[in-house]
Amino acid sequence: MKVILKEDVHNLGQQGDIVEVKAGYARNYLMPQNLAILFTQKQMKSIEETRKLENRKLEMQKDKLLSTLKDVEALNLSVKMKSEEGDKLFGSVTKIDIVKLLQENSIEIDKKYIDLSSPIKTLGEHKIDIIFTGDISGSFSLLVEKED
Repeated sequence: MKVILKEDVHNLGQQGDIVEVKAGYARNYLMPQNLAILFTQKQMKSIEETRKLENRKLEMQKDKLLSTLKDVEALNLSVKMKSEEGDKLFGSVTKIDIVKLLQENSIEIDKKYIDLSSPIKTLGEHKIDIIFTGDISGSFSLLVEKED
């Protein structure tokens, strides 16, 4: 079954990609989670138009995005979390937590631009990537410390 991805899906593809998946996976997981839609020419045109609009929007905001990336790369963020003995956290640091940390430092970035393959579940320094487009991207480090 061919579907068009509405969101990035780990180990499957990026937003807007047309992928071939098993019918059960599409009907029982991708479509109910609103991650994909059935492939039709009409849907494909709609997705392409949406992608073009977003690319135009990003091009207009390119200077702002580059200055935002410079601000983010200059930051040294840290967060304190409860942890077990060793490095394992009781909870995890997610994209939403990172967005809140950035907002505390007067930087507004949507969580969809933060590239975090899985939530952070260990203490230490972690590299967080921010990808606006293929050519506008950067990263910063986040230090996860043990809460006293």
